[in-house]
Amino acid sequence: MSKPAPNPGLMAVAEHFLTGLRAWWQHRNELGSIDPNELERIAGEIGMTGRNLQHLVARGPGAADLLLERMQTLGITRDDVERVSRGLMRDLEQTCTCCNEKGACSHDLATRPNADAWKDYCPNAISLDSVKKTKGRFA
Repeated sequence: MSKPAPNPGLMAVAEHFLTGLRAWWQHRNELGSIDPNELERIAGEIGMTGRNLQHLVARGPGAADLLLERMQTLGITRDDVERVSRGLMRDLEQTCTCCNEKGACSHDLATRPNADAWKDYCPNAISLDSVKKTKGRFA
């Protein structure tokens, strides 16, 4: 009995996942080599603690991608967010990165992107709604 031929699509998905995992692991370990005082200084420049920055980095580079998808669904851009409040985009990304509702969010975006269910669990819901309501009011 011969082995079935590998599925090329599945192989491509696996390779993409492993590439991302390797990049994430390398990026995560870079912070470990920084002097703790320097890490605190760097984190302080963006309004965080060193521990919070490490936690954020540990989530991986695409950890806030769902935020961008939600924003696209709502018809708002980074520029719209920054017009409402300077630095808000960074705060939204940090909040999204640390959110534990990624499964529900991903499912809702895939199956019912225009439903309001996401507002019940998304910690950025109020801010995103505010940006959407004020979009176009700023020149």
